[in-house]
Amino acid sequence: MLVRSSQLFRLFRAHSPTWRPPTDVYETEHEMIVQIEIAGMRDGHFHLSIQDRLMVVYGSRDDNTHERRAYHQLEIHSGDFRAEVELSSPVDTASVIADYDDGFLRIILPKLG
Repeated sequence: MLVRSSQLFRLFRAHSPTWRPPTDVYETEHEMIVQIEIAGMRDGHFHLSIQDRLMVVYGSRDDNTHERRAYHQLEIHSGDFRAEVELSSPVDTASVIADYDDGFLRIILPKLG
C-alpha cells in the first residue's frame, strides 16, 4: 500500500497528543529571547514554566470546528501544543517578560549575573 506523505502526516498527527509550534531561540549579551509562532491565540491563553534550565510553554488552540467536515487538506495544527526550550544560561525567572502580538509569542528572559 502506497501512502502519500500528506496522508502519513495526517495519520501521525491524529495520534499525536501534542504538537510543537515553530520556535526561535537567540540571545544577546543580557537576555535570552524565545519567539514562538502560534497564530489564533489570545493573550493569557499560554502557560509558561521554568525549572532549572528548561522552559516549557504550553496551551491549546481550538480549531472552532464543531461540525462534520471532509477535509481536502489539513496543515494547520489545533489542540494541545507544547514547546520545550533548553536555556543555555541561568535566567532571572522573576523578571521574565512575555508578549503576544500578531501571532507571535515573544518571551524575554534576563540572564543572571
